[in-house]
Formats: sequence, C-alpha cells, structure tokens
Amino acid sequence: MTPPALRPVLTALALAALAAPAASQTVRLTIPLDGSLRVERLGTRELAEMGAVALTGVGHLAASRAGVSDVFIPVVIAGWGGYVGARSLTEPGFLGELGLTGHNLGRASRDVALFSAGAALGMAAYGAANGSLHLDPTLVPLLLLYPAWGITQQTLVQGFLTRHLDAAGLPTLAVVPVSAAAFGSVHVPNWPLTAATTVMGGAFAPLYLRDGNVLPLGVAHGALGALFYVWVLDRDPYAEIFGGE
Repeated sequence: MTPPALRPVLTALALAALAAPAASQTVRLTIPLDGSLRVERLGTRELAEMGAVALTGVGHLAASRAGVSDVFIPVVIAGWGGYVGARSLTEPGFLGELGLTGHNLGRASRDVALFSAGAALGMAAYGAANGSLHLDPTLVPLLLLYPAWGITQQTLVQGFLTRHLDAAGLPTLAVVPVSAAAFGSVHVPNWPLTAATTVMGGAFAPLYLRDGNVLPLGVAHGALGALFYVWVLDRDPYAEIFGGE
C-alpha cells in the first residue's frame, strides 16, 4: 500500500508521463496584462508539468509533516530523474533546455557564488550572535549529499516552472515573484525557512532566465540549505531534512 505522503508525487509523475503523447497539442491562453501584452501558447505538456511540480510540492509538505522525508526525497529524485532521463533519450536538446548543461556555466557559477558567499556570511553572523555557529558532525556528509536534492528542486522550479512561464510570454517582473513564491511556499509552516527560500528563489530565477543553467543554482541551494539548518535554525540536519521538518 502506498504511504499517503508519497501519493502526490506519484500522481505528479504519472501526470507528467501521461502528458507526453499530447505534447503536440496546445492550450492557448489569452491573458491581457497591460492592454498590449498577450500570454499564449502553453502546451498541454507544459501545463501538465507545472501541475506535476505543484503536486510534488504538496507531497513535500505532507512528507515533512508525516516525518517521511527520508523516503520522499529519494523517490522524488529517482522519479523526476527517470522522467527527465527518458525525455532526454528522445529529445537530444532537452537537458540543455532545462538548464542541465555546461552552457554559461562560468558566468552562472560566478554570480551564484557571490550570492552564496554573502548569504553564508550573513548566516554565520546570525549564528555567532545566537550561539548556533558550530560545525555539526553531520554537516560534511550533508554538504556532499544535499546538492543532489538541491539540483532536483531547482530543476523543478526553474526548468519546469520559471522556464514555462517565461516561454508563455509573461514579463520577468511577473515570472520572478511567482517562481520565488512557489519555491518558498513548499517550506510552510517553517516561516524562517519559507522567508529564506523565497528570497533565494527571487535571486535565482533571474539568474536562470539570464544564463539558462540550473547546476550552480542547485549546488548553492544544497550548500546554503545545509548551513541554514545548522547556523540559523540550530537543528540537526539529518533529523530535520531527512526525517521531516
């Protein structure tokens, strides 16, 4: 019997897979924004993928509350990894479209590193002031493992949400806050983490739109997430991330 917390992500993956045969169909949306801009041409597959990402977010919230994140995270990585891998076999340019590429890697890594350094210094200062600046024994393996989850999350948020909204013709000033809010919302009700991830999402979305590369975003996500749990939340990384929030 499938655990209830895993049902949303399994439904999400099924939804994305079922959308593949209908990829040639197009659902046209006409949304007047300022009297001149029209948003259109969201394909059936793109809509299904965004819906699947939303269901994965719901599953994340359910898994965190149920204390089964240690099961949920590998399922999401494997499930979405399988979907991306299967599409890449028949669509040679698909990985590049998502941002899993070496294109613009240098510039993207430079700017993400600058943001990450500033964020890390801020967290270190907070930890020093609140007595939580310490090196947890599990921090090193977490820094090695968590980027895989970070890359998965950034691929979902940027590759399947930000990219689709941008391709639909929404202006950057609309795409960025929607992407940031969506990313932050899956961390509710941990409000400090929700605020931090919303800010990070607001910084990462424009970098993704500019460079089209998700890899440095995912690595930074993993590293900053690990430090945030230890230095800001002062909580055990494994118990809180892999065992539920």
